[in-house]
Amino acid sequence: MATIDSILVIVDPTVEHDFVIDRLKGIISRNQASVRFFINTSNTLTQHSYAYEGMDGHFLEKQRLLFVEHYQKILQDLVQEFSELGVSATSAFTEEHNLAEAILAEVREFDPDLVLKSTHHHNVFRKSIITNTDWRLIRKCRKPLLLVKPRSWYENGSVVASVDPLHAKAAQTQLDHRLIETAQTIARAFKQTARVFHCYFPFVGTMFPTATETSEQMQELKNRHETKLNELLASHDIEPENVELARGDLVPSLIHFLEKCQANILVIGALSRNILERAIVGNTAEKILDDCPCDVLIIKPR
Repeated sequence: MATIDSILVIVDPTVEHDFVIDRLKGIISRNQASVRFFINTSNTLTQHSYAYEGMDGHFLEKQRLLFVEHYQKILQDLVQEFSELGVSATSAFTEEHNLAEAILAEVREFDPDLVLKSTHHHNVFRKSIITNTDWRLIRKCRKPLLLVKPRSWYENGSVVASVDPLHAKAAQTQLDHRLIETAQTIARAFKQTARVFHCYFPFVGTMFPTATETSEQMQELKNRHETKLNELLASHDIEPENVELARGDLVPSLIHFLEKCQANILVIGALSRNILERAIVGNTAEKILDDCPCDVLIIKPR
């Protein structure tokens, strides 16, 4: 993600302040990129299976058009606002029932360098819908995806790349190198600090010491992860004080580090996995997305 020439912005018309627009303004102040604003909202008024007493089809169609005009007005205002800033801006509106599939179709059509979408905390009922959309985008979106949290950035914050150099596919995909390079590029552009995070979890036998050699096993495990991490970092200009090698459960360890270093963006990778891995890793990714105090940038292997 060395350069960003085009950005697809998924606009959320249900919120009063869409932080996606704030992130977009920050990006275009440092990149001359074309922008497409996109809204998809499924309109139940088109479903004539519902019985509306005293309402005919013409009334329902008129109401549907009023909804469409409302959303298109939002898009038109955004296009005008950014055009006045010298940005090449367009818009698109669809009424598909599956939000994730509508976004993926727009990604294929527009072919952006970056996709921006907001993500929010919701109640239990709504949360499952939103999470499924975000999780499907994490798995299927072939372009870098920035999920924006509803908060302002720290002025002197960090961009954190979460890496896993011992992953079975690490050498094959070179994904960790791309994550670090992306974090460094963003950090330079926004005058932030680039940091690298890696966490390892001890084996069950070493978590409950029963013999004196347990401490040696723990040290061997740490040395193995430290060696692989140093090999990964050898080709990147990252100061040692900006590298975190944590031991313990991934999610709380990562969240604690993000809060401690005032992270503005967490850069993570997404690999294709088998069904069993997807069930385990998918739950972890969902937990990270829910608890993460900052924006999350998902990168795929080239």
